[in-house]
Amino acid sequence: MIRNHQSLVPATVCICISALFLVCSASAVAETRGYAISLIHTATYASDDNCPNGGNGDLVDIKKRILVRMGYTEDQAIKIISNNDTDENGEKVRMSNRGRLNGEVVNVHAFPTSVEDPQIETIQGRYAYGFNLDGRIQTGSFEDPESGERGVDNQMWRVLGCFGVYNVRRPTVPYNEYIAWDTAMDSMPAWLVSVSGSDLSTDGDVTVTFDRSLNIVMRDARGDVLRGSSYTIDPDPRSHSVFKGRIENQIISIEPDDFSMQGESQFYAVLRFSNSQLRIKMNTDGSLHGIIGGYQPFLDYFHYLAIRGEGTAQVDLPGVYYAMKRLADADPDPLTGQNRAISAAYYIEAAPVFHTTLEQETVARAHEGETGAQL
Repeated sequence: MIRNHQSLVPATVCICISALFLVCSASAVAETRGYAISLIHTATYASDDNCPNGGNGDLVDIKKRILVRMGYTEDQAIKIISNNDTDENGEKVRMSNRGRLNGEVVNVHAFPTSVEDPQIETIQGRYAYGFNLDGRIQTGSFEDPESGERGVDNQMWRVLGCFGVYNVRRPTVPYNEYIAWDTAMDSMPAWLVSVSGSDLSTDGDVTVTFDRSLNIVMRDARGDVLRGSSYTIDPDPRSHSVFKGRIENQIISIEPDDFSMQGESQFYAVLRFSNSQLRIKMNTDGSLHGIIGGYQPFLDYFHYLAIRGEGTAQVDLPGVYYAMKRLADADPDPLTGQNRAISAAYYIEAAPVFHTTLEQETVARAHEGETGAQL
């Protein structure tokens, strides 16, 4: 009997060591929290010093300037606008067809350089959300109003901010983007983000992953993302971005890398950045909010505006195109030297949800909030 007992000791030790190894391995990534993005829009920051020359105005102001450049007097322009863009002869004035290319009438949404640069006013203020993408603090660069980071690069905000629709501050959202996002939520697969780490309630290293879902967002009675709903991750690598990150005081940041997410034509056809950076807060109610940004191909955002049209986007499209091209600050074309990307920042919110694989394995859980429980 003693001999038999002694023979069991090595086996028992092996089992204990194996069990301990499994526990340690599991604790390396002890928790993965899942989220669905519930709102995303250009990060705006209205301020009195933004547009010293008065700005580019709202849609009526934009239309009036366009009509005057087309040859109408200011009085005629006002009458046309007040008469639903119809002149005194009952003819519709199609401002989008004001372009001329090789003597032919063309649409400025598709051919923004078919008219002269209207020289829109651009932001001159001190503050903008975003990140110091190039590591330099230069004259004219911005300061983030919340983090205090200096040398912030956000030329997209510089281009757009003097249009009335963008010259707003949270909780107000640019109207054109809010309508596009709200519409897309009911037809576009959800955008997902997950955060993995050994203990997400304390400071430490994390992994942040973005994916697109195969499912459309489920809404609650208020129209928000339904907390605790479940989404299957789309395995398409075009919308899969993984970042090394860190939590400090419940603020998540990442090491710069490339980001890409497939969208839909009614919203952003694609949202992508190089040198992507992130600053999001893990809120006590289980949600996320913060800023994502980087260098974005400026034609991506121009495409979003162009398919909206000037009436819905509420901007002067050729003016935006010329300013984007002039202020783009990254990715020079190897032949022409023209920069093709522009620094930008977006505000995001996300609600806690479950993520599953095609094999129905749960890989991220919805976190309830300050109770520390899972939904």
